[in-house]
Amino acid sequence: MSVGWYEVWVDEGKTMPYLLLLLPQQGSQAGVIVVDPNENYRIVHQAANYESAKLWLLEDEYTQVDGRMEC
Repeated sequence: MSVGWYEVWVDEGKTMPYLLLLLPQQGSQAGVIVVDPNENYRIVHQAANYESAKLWLLEDEYTQVDGRMEC
């Protein structure tokens, strides 16, 4: 199953950067989800729209990955 698009977000405040993925909700439900690939892609947050999910990530000090991140 293809999700169409996804974004990678990272918490750089940890010793080892922690990643979350933001992607569209599949199925009949609209909106977007944030999943944790380290926990078998468990949904950690659901939002009605992209902006709400983005604000949630920013509040928790995650940064959107754009290209290669420097350590």
